[in-house]
Amino acid sequence: MFSGVKVLESLITDREIDIFYRYLAISKNMGALKGNTDNADAHMYFAVPLGEAMLSHFNSLMKDIVGEDVYPSYSFLWNYKKGYVLPKHKDRNSVDYIISIGLHSHEESDWGIFVDGEEIKLSVGDAMVLDGKKFEHWREACPYENRLQLILCYTRDVGQRFDRRQHLGFDPIPEVITSPLNRGLTIEDRYVATLGENDV
Repeated sequence: MFSGVKVLESLITDREIDIFYRYLAISKNMGALKGNTDNADAHMYFAVPLGEAMLSHFNSLMKDIVGEDVYPSYSFLWNYKKGYVLPKHKDRNSVDYIISIGLHSHEESDWGIFVDGEEIKLSVGDAMVLDGKKFEHWREACPYENRLQLILCYTRDVGQRFDRRQHLGFDPIPEVITSPLNRGLTIEDRYVATLGENDV
């Protein structure tokens, strides 16, 4: 039975993470990244299509883990900056469960997430399934220049499927991003920048 927190070891591979970085570099070059950069220390990219594809792909896995029907809601990618503190919070009502996946190097693994007071550290490729409405969660100050984290959100309410968008990948409803949705965003990661300049 799912207790509300579960670590999935080696959910994705180093190769899949590198493909995601190359996808981000291409998206940056095309001006296709959109999201919210209001906070100088944490940029949020909404519905990156590869992230939305992973959201759809892992839906059956999420059903098996939580033991009930769930539906893909939305995904977003965080680019955390050095010193950023993720405040204590619980997830909004349209999100029943999340999968949190670190998209980072092996050297950037030592930044745990606290769930109900207990620190959970994940290795590269690991993921955490969380009932974010049940458990308060947060992170202490980010020790790295840039740290990418992919969040896949699921709902048990079929009326909230795709977060009430027509399809995955579409722009958010206003409740998701309350400030204007910015488009053509860059991404401040050295590896993404290097790939964008030289390899893609």
